[in-house]
Order: sequence, then structure tokens, then C-alpha cells
Amino acid sequence: MLNSPRISRLALCLILIVTVGAVAERSAYAYHTSSDLAETAMTSQEWDAILQRDAETESQTESPVLKTMPSPVSYKVRSGDTLYRISRSFGIPVETLLAINGINDPGSLQAGQQLQIPSEQAGLELPGGQASIIQQVLTSTLTAYTAGVESTGKKPSHPEYGITYSGNKAEEGRTIAVDPSVIPMGSTVFIDGIGVRKAEDIGSAIRGTRIDLFMDDVKQARDFGVKKNVKVYVLEGTA
Repeated sequence: MLNSPRISRLALCLILIVTVGAVAERSAYAYHTSSDLAETAMTSQEWDAILQRDAETESQTESPVLKTMPSPVSYKVRSGDTLYRISRSFGIPVETLLAINGINDPGSLQAGQQLQIPSEQAGLELPGGQASIIQQVLTSTLTAYTAGVESTGKKPSHPEYGITYSGNKAEEGRTIAVDPSVIPMGSTVFIDGIGVRKAEDIGSAIRGTRIDLFMDDVKQARDFGVKKNVKVYVLEGTA
């Protein structure tokens, strides 16, 4: 049987061993935890850097959004024009015309004078992105026709089948028939809701401001029907 002093010393040694081990374990755990936190922080920083780099790369390589700006539009004053009549033609207030053109006296208009027209406010979307001068604004009735016998009385065997009054071959999306006394032959016009067309043809039923749009398909031309009160803008320098 062991004596008491030896047992006491042995117990003390065991307590010291357990205590030192616990401290070491806590230190190792603390070290391990700190290391993990450091590693996590480092990974977060690296991840932020990657995200930032990707964002910069994307912004550099992404195609810029092209904003279509309204084409500058001017109107050339005709003999007999008034600001009130011009404002009604473009659907904008007289006050807007006065302000944008710096006009103090509404009665001072002269034939040939050019007025700036706010295209956005007037709802004008002339193509080409270039300045356009409008020399005439009309309110027209639109119909459609073809090159066939139902419209022209000519069959495909006819030597002038599909040939317009101007001598050009009729083309859908370009050719219109007009009254030359209103719209000069060769004029380029912008038809609201339709687009740009060229006056290349005439017709026995086409009088005044009426316009006939050329189409290839008979059914399509018939389905087009009659469209009234359509704004038509005759552009300068195209006849």
C-alpha cells in the first residue's frame, strides 16, 4: 500500500499534466480559430477584388447603349403661312414656336424663313439622323395599288408593266403615286405611320392630297383599305 506523500505527489503531477494539456488544447484551438478567421477574411477580400475586376471588365467590353436622338427638323415658311397654321400642322403650341425660334412679332414671318420644329414634341421621327427641312405639310388620304390589271389595266406581258410615270420600276416600300400639282414628281415624303416614300407615279384617281402606295400583293393592297387624315411631310431638295 502506497503511503500518503507519494500519492499526493502523484495526484499533483496528474493535475499538472491535465492542466497543461487543457491549456495547450485551448491555445491550439484559439490558434486554429484565428487562422480560420484570417483565411476567411482573406478569401472575402479576394472575392471582392474578383467581383470588382469582373465588373470593370464587363463595363469595358459591354456594347454601349445607342440612344437614337431625334433628327433636327426645320420648316421652310411658305407664302401665306401663319404661325397659327404652322403650329396646327405640327400639333405644337404657338408659344413653343415663338420661344424656340426667338420670335417676338408673330406677324414678322417671311416666305423662305426656316423655323426650328421640336421633333419630339411634334412626334416626328424622320430617318437618317440628319437635319431635314420640311417644305410642306399635308393631311392626306392613303390608298394602295399594284402593277396589275386591277390597278393599272396592264398585264405582265405589257411592255410598260410595273413601270411608273417617272420611268422607274415600281418598288414596294419606295414608290407612291401623287398629284404632281400638289407633290412634285421625284419628291421624297415622310408619311406618318408609314415611313419615307418617293413620288414616282401618277393615277387617274389620284387628285389633290390623296396618295397611292405601291404594293406587290393584290390582297395586301386591298386589305390596306382607305386611311384618312394622315400627316404627310414633303421634304425639301428631293424633287
